[in-house]
Amino acid sequence: MRLWPLAPQPSATLSHHHTFLFQINMSSDPMLQEGAETSLNGPDQPPPPSNERPSQPAPSRDRTWKRTPTTDILLLGPSVSGKSSLINMASGNNNQVVSEGVGTNMAYFRATRAFTIGERWFRLIDSPGFDPTSLSDSELMKRVIVYLIKSRDNPRLAGILYLHPEGKDIEDERLKGIMEALKFLVGDSWLPSVTIAVTTDEVAADSGIITRLREPTSPFYSLSSKGANILPLSFELQEIRDILLGFKPGPPRPRFLNEVRWNPPDRNIRGLDRFVEEIVGHRRRETAGKIGRQRKITHEESEAGSQQLRMALDTAEIELKFLRSQLEQTRSEYASLRSELQLNDNTEQGKITRSLGDLNRAINGFGRSVAEYVVVKFAATLEKDNPTTLDASDPIGLQDQFRHQVGKYSLVASSSNEGLAIEDFIDLALRSFLCQTLCKDVFAPFHPTLAASPDSGAIASLYEKVRRRVSPTVAAKWRESTFMALSEGHEFDKPAIEAQVKNLVSGDIQHLLCNIFGPSTDIALPEYLCSQLRDIVTLAWELNYLLKGEVLALGDFQPLCHEYGVPFDPKTMVGLEPHKQRNPDDIVIALCTVELGLIRYYSKGVENDTNPSVVCQAKVVTPAIYG
Repeated sequence: MRLWPLAPQPSATLSHHHTFLFQINMSSDPMLQEGAETSLNGPDQPPPPSNERPSQPAPSRDRTWKRTPTTDILLLGPSVSGKSSLINMASGNNNQVVSEGVGTNMAYFRATRAFTIGERWFRLIDSPGFDPTSLSDSELMKRVIVYLIKSRDNPRLAGILYLHPEGKDIEDERLKGIMEALKFLVGDSWLPSVTIAVTTDEVAADSGIITRLREPTSPFYSLSSKGANILPLSFELQEIRDILLGFKPGPPRPRFLNEVRWNPPDRNIRGLDRFVEEIVGHRRRETAGKIGRQRKITHEESEAGSQQLRMALDTAEIELKFLRSQLEQTRSEYASLRSELQLNDNTEQGKITRSLGDLNRAINGFGRSVAEYVVVKFAATLEKDNPTTLDASDPIGLQDQFRHQVGKYSLVASSSNEGLAIEDFIDLALRSFLCQTLCKDVFAPFHPTLAASPDSGAIASLYEKVRRRVSPTVAAKWRESTFMALSEGHEFDKPAIEAQVKNLVSGDIQHLLCNIFGPSTDIALPEYLCSQLRDIVTLAWELNYLLKGEVLALGDFQPLCHEYGVPFDPKTMVGLEPHKQRNPDDIVIALCTVELGLIRYYSKGVENDTNPSVVCQAKVVTPAIYG
């Protein structure tokens, strides 16, 4: 795509209403298609024809030309903020060629040819306007990331120049959202490379507007307080050049380069959706905090409000007691009716399977996130281009950890000593650890706080005797009441959850990473991964509370996890990759469980247990993973 800018006016100043004339090629999928990666034209191209005016005087013939690093600057701002005018004036080239970037319709990222100011090379990247009727903040941030990650020129971003028209409402919630998203996108350490330019048609900008934009109530305060610059811009050529020269060519890496990664073979950007969701979630938390602070009231108002609340609470308490008595009576009648009719409540079972699905998805996400993190950070220590489990720093220790035997299959190697790719192996191994640990420490004990106590086995044995001697409803009520008593009315025991998280990190996970990358490698999971692990254990406690503290008429449910070496049973298992062919002479076994299943026990009466039924199959890794 070629874009022809209007020639700059002869005056020293230029109104920011000049625009590019350009032709648009429509695209069905511009975010990720190959054509969106058109390389950017740089100064290393042949010199322009004689009828084209270069942006700077040509160097003398007796002087050796040497290319210096290009300073890439991303321009952001609302439509009609002057981005195109700034590009025209800064480059000074009427035959500017701009590359077609990411976007649909008018929403394009476009990079100029490189030009010089003094002895430094610059290249400006134009962007879609931030307007209420255009793309959402998250979509625009996503497109910024995609453009910078996928561009074949791989621009090393030196700075961001945000154009803010003088007089634009700074109380606009959209503007506040954009600034919060931008701050989270690049990270605090990169904010000194951000400049907010207040654009005006006047030669001298109002100094008061700069002061207001630096105040704590300004949407730009969160950026300026961390080092971002706020400057006036009247579109004089020298002023534009001074602002561009203020950008240093080698800033630190922005945050998004540590969070996402372009994967050419799969044609996707790993971590993109998760990181954009973090940007949106961060904005929501910031907004919630500000709303909370704005709701502070005076002491007198608080006293009057408290008195009214106390009166309302007294009235509500009387009504609540009456409603509770009615609710207990209704529950008793309902439980009796279900006991007599032995109802199979599909609504409750649907809630159980949804909770199990949420837990399995969280486990899968954790495995992928940790595998990607450690491979990016530590794979170089293995000194292999595509390392496998056979290249581990301590292969013997790794084989012992997964009970591998020579000539047999395990997650570490095949019977013919073929290894798995390190990233895939870490993903599956972590999911297996979580499935095993949650079943052993959360679901198998009568109550998770008794996992390491001998009382757990005694209570479980006592419950089995109760189940065989009384009706199913009475047994379920005994189980529910006992479980609630051990829970002391609460769903969670946070110290116990935290202890389980620490045991996982310092135990199986640390052992695995040391076996792969060596004990001398300092490997510590960052806080966001530990937080994911904490959420997984909490989800397991929630599901356990539902199964043992709420379900009555449906029977007893137990999550299902198969250990290494168990023969494959299609009734209770499903393979991770069932489409892969296997050697027909091999005995199919489960190498590990990567998604929990669910079984249900139900008694039809005293001494009349039915066989357990499979509600959900467990997903297991089989030798088919080696093809």
